[in-house]
Amino acid sequence: MKKESVVSDKDVEVTLYTAAECKKVGYSEYLKKQKGFVPAVTWINIDGILEHDVMMDILKPFEIHPLIIEDILTPGQRPKIESYDKYAFITAKMVYFVKDELVFEQLSILFDQEHVITIGEKKGDVFDPIRKRLGVEGNGLRNAQSDHLVYEILDALVDASFDVLEIVGDRIDEKEEELLENPNITLLSDLRQYKRDLLYLHKAIWPLREVLSRMMHQEIKEVREETIPYLRDVNDHIYQCIDSIETYRELLSGMMDLYLSSISNRLNEIMKVLTIISTIFIPLTFLAGLYGMNFKYMPEIPWIYGYPTVLLVMLIIAISMLIYFKRKKWF
Repeated sequence: MKKESVVSDKDVEVTLYTAAECKKVGYSEYLKKQKGFVPAVTWINIDGILEHDVMMDILKPFEIHPLIIEDILTPGQRPKIESYDKYAFITAKMVYFVKDELVFEQLSILFDQEHVITIGEKKGDVFDPIRKRLGVEGNGLRNAQSDHLVYEILDALVDASFDVLEIVGDRIDEKEEELLENPNITLLSDLRQYKRDLLYLHKAIWPLREVLSRMMHQEIKEVREETIPYLRDVNDHIYQCIDSIETYRELLSGMMDLYLSSISNRLNEIMKVLTIISTIFIPLTFLAGLYGMNFKYMPEIPWIYGYPTVLLVMLIIAISMLIYFKRKKWF
């Protein structure tokens, strides 16, 4: 016998609201009919992908196709939007920082005229500004329908991307100062990580244009004409975000080139010093080797001033070469 799955209220947040009232209830309470309260919109937020059977239990009342559930349970989906008879389905990416770690989370959105279901891949989201607005009586969101809530969710995703870009931009500025003062291998590793993060962020934001385009062209029946101007605003923000990403990526490329140039210049300086030292010691080594030969008949061997004279000649040669290199501005 199949074990009955249990849905925990900790995993599912249900918000019921009208223009006059907003209530947050547990999923078990939501399943019971709300006497005397008929919500205009019901927002069900699942914080973290649950087991297959639990997800089936939650989505069963909404007659969600099993293939859609498979898409929800499979991370790494490309942002997209699909329209079905009774609902529309959106896959998007949610980006935010947890401490110092950048999180890329898949977000699935199902909505019809009265319900919006958001399903995150991991614990945590970027919906706190939406929750605050829902708590304010007379807020425009409370007076709108489900498609406006979907707009707010998409707008929150793009705003979160801007927040991430601001943090990454500040870190890049700090690394730029460090690059000018002390280029090192750890710095290069950080720059590569930032470049990789920006690449993933670009892949998360760029396909969202197609989602907004289909919604703005009224290809999705759940989207009302009144919501289209708001969607255009989100679309503009996406292009601004993409421009910022490209700017930072070019800046990082320039910084990596500057790093390689700095390391190359430093190596050249080291090689120049070593070359000068080697060049000075070549004639000195020649003299030392010449008088180090063990021949019996060398005229200078019995000379009492031979040793200091050779040392003086070697000193004069070294000083002369240093003066020559200085005039040539080799150091």
